[in-house]
Amino acid sequence: MSAVIAPGPATATPTNAPTTSSGATGHGLSQTNLPVLVDAEADLTANPDRSNESWYLTAHVTAGGHRYAFVAHYVALGDAARGASTSKVSITDETTGWYTQSVLNLPARVGLSHAPGVDIRTQNITWTGDTTKMTLHATVPEGQIDVTLRPRGPVLYNMGTGYFPMFADARYPNYEYALPTIDTSGTLTLNGRTQKLHGQSWLDRQWGPLPALGTGQTGWTWMGLSLSDGTRMSLWKTTSTTTNTWVTALAPNGTQTVTEATITPDLSGTWTSPATHKTYPTRWTVTIPGLRTTLKVTATANNQELGSVLEASATVAGTYDGRRATGSSYVEVTNSLQ
Repeated sequence: MSAVIAPGPATATPTNAPTTSSGATGHGLSQTNLPVLVDAEADLTANPDRSNESWYLTAHVTAGGHRYAFVAHYVALGDAARGASTSKVSITDETTGWYTQSVLNLPARVGLSHAPGVDIRTQNITWTGDTTKMTLHATVPEGQIDVTLRPRGPVLYNMGTGYFPMFADARYPNYEYALPTIDTSGTLTLNGRTQKLHGQSWLDRQWGPLPALGTGQTGWTWMGLSLSDGTRMSLWKTTSTTTNTWVTALAPNGTQTVTEATITPDLSGTWTSPATHKTYPTRWTVTIPGLRTTLKVTATANNQELGSVLEASATVAGTYDGRRATGSSYVEVTNSLQ
């Protein structure tokens, strides 16, 4: 079953959703009349009343003749009184397979301010700006990333409205949207050598309550897929008492399609982390029958565990809407072999 969502009136308001909605976006983004439950501009700002706030930027760029991918991720878990935060950065040289990372475990909400837009300042991330323009300075032991981020095109609203019950459970109302097409330029400095970079980034913004994830019985695989024709897809596979897999596909003209999907890991190609001893897939097959789509997703390097979660840059190849397709992705896997 699939639903094509174009600009028009809302058909339903989910339980625990806000009573008002806004399709307003920043001046650097295409305007849309989609009746959504989040505001792409206002909801960049940190809100201490929210549990589990996350700002997650992934990028695929070129520098010095090499293809690189990087992650900058700040997550505030729990509430301001009893929670904790993590500030994470990783860089993958997709050409050689080289990988590095920086992970800081922080007290609750340290590094966040309530200034409008994104405003994160930790020892390894300084990230400020709005949906028109952002700047990011991110450090790893070998060097740093300094980039300007300019979002363009339509916003991707997960499930078409920006709201979905995590694990298909109304006890966990989550809100998520993405700025999936961000022109990215600046410099990459590694081991004292600075090179210009350019490419594309994807910013994912999410918040909402979650169950305990440490048991290993609950987790997810998520993919942010960027195809060469401009299509962007946010793909979720959540596992708890049941498994649910679905995708929100955003066309370049702003039309969104929400439909069922499958993610099948290829267990003949796995990698075991020497740090956590978790075994992860490194290749996946994505099928989306409602979009006539079959894609092979392949990690560009094996050693991309960031903290205790796989955050893997990946290549994409196959068919989309019955036509040949290529692209890039990041894949997040919280549990082994999902």
